[in-house]
Amino acid sequence: MWLSLVYPIIRENKTEALLVLDLSKSYGEQLNNFNSPLMTVVWMMQALLIISVLLLGYLIYRYSRLRKILLFDRLTSTHTKVFLEEFFNRNEVDAYNAIFMDMDEFGWINNKYGYSSGDLVIKEFAETMMNVLSSNAKVIRTAGTEFLVIVPKDDGNFEALANKLFSTLQEKKYLLKNEVFNQTVSMSAMIIPKGNVSIYDVQRMLDVKLLEIKSKGKNALGLLGMDHSDQIKYGNMDYIKEALEEERLVCLYQPIINTKTKQIVKYEALVRLIDKENREQLISPAHFMDIIKGTSQYIKMSKLVLKQVFNVLNEYPEIEISINLDLVDLYNADMMKLISKKLYRNKILANRLTFEILESNEIRDYGQVALIFQQLKAFGSKIAIDDFGSGYANYVYLIKLDIDILKIDGSIIQELLHNPERTKIMLNSIKDLAEIYNYELVAEFVSSQEIYEIVKDLEIEYVQGYYLGEPKPLEAYIYAERN
Repeated sequence: MWLSLVYPIIRENKTEALLVLDLSKSYGEQLNNFNSPLMTVVWMMQALLIISVLLLGYLIYRYSRLRKILLFDRLTSTHTKVFLEEFFNRNEVDAYNAIFMDMDEFGWINNKYGYSSGDLVIKEFAETMMNVLSSNAKVIRTAGTEFLVIVPKDDGNFEALANKLFSTLQEKKYLLKNEVFNQTVSMSAMIIPKGNVSIYDVQRMLDVKLLEIKSKGKNALGLLGMDHSDQIKYGNMDYIKEALEEERLVCLYQPIINTKTKQIVKYEALVRLIDKENREQLISPAHFMDIIKGTSQYIKMSKLVLKQVFNVLNEYPEIEISINLDLVDLYNADMMKLISKKLYRNKILANRLTFEILESNEIRDYGQVALIFQQLKAFGSKIAIDDFGSGYANYVYLIKLDIDILKIDGSIIQELLHNPERTKIMLNSIKDLAEIYNYELVAEFVSSQEIYEIVKDLEIEYVQGYYLGEPKPLEAYIYAERN
């Protein structure tokens, strides 16, 4: 069988030729032979497309499973820290408030009933929490029994919600192996202020508040209000690092007064950072000191302070200055090399400089510290022990270290208002010891005339505190003295 197709070629209404396509069996076989490889390729492409679609579907399924594992806690069905990071990549932190909580002394449940029973309690705890919260709230399990709750600000009265959540979790009863018990919880809550706020700074502040609650006996709720906005802003490591890189740092000076002559004998240099937006606003170290201690930023700050103090000593040859050094500074080779170099190049200034030693940890190697003190004193500088009578600053220092000045801890001085007789006995004993060892004695935190008069009557020679002078630019005191 065959088929011929004829197509006329016409010009000026005349047929000049015929185009004939002969589709006989032989031609059909030729066409089939030509198309067969093409059809194979087409079928292969179709099969590949089907396989690709199936593979894509499988990958999507696996990805969704993996996302669920990453974003949702397997035990409690709450969110994970990965979700928290993603959530605040898309949402503003200051549109929410936050609650942070931890189940108190949870280990006893695991020890008594086993870990599987402990998991059941955690799961019930999370379910109870989510029943109190609205569907708009996000619950994140940050650790074993720690949970962070993110609540939209338009969800109503936040303080009332925090109190309700706290009381509900307190009252919740758990049943394990025919025993019913309550599980207490420690909780901190924060009204997040407006502005450029990091969720990690919020977590840090909530964690600090929670630790404070736990140190006071646990099982309590602490609320941080809008007045903590400065702590968030100025407690940010990036903010502090930027300020130090730009040298937005200044020293204020607080006078130390002789109670006999009522004259200023020395100034203590106190560091402040300068606010980035408002140059008139100075940032207290209470906001940033704990954050940077033990880091390179702390050493950088100490170096900037040292630089400013030597400039002041050069400019005002009649004054003496105390500068604070932490044990971290003493143990840092670069810092001590810088101090030694400064003292060597400015030998004429060294005897007007006192190093007040602060502590964040107990001295473990007195030999090393004693050697450092000798190096500082060799140039004519003095060594003062700050906060003597509290913390680690105790009588062992007087035995093992060569020092010149004792600064009595302010908490002892403040007790003159509450327990005057017992405090006087304590201060007299310190005074007698100072006289035996020929130490200068400074009473800190003299905040009122009443305290000043008592300290003066005790014949403690030097005093320092807000009653006698607040930390100010040095020029303010120099100008007042000259006029």
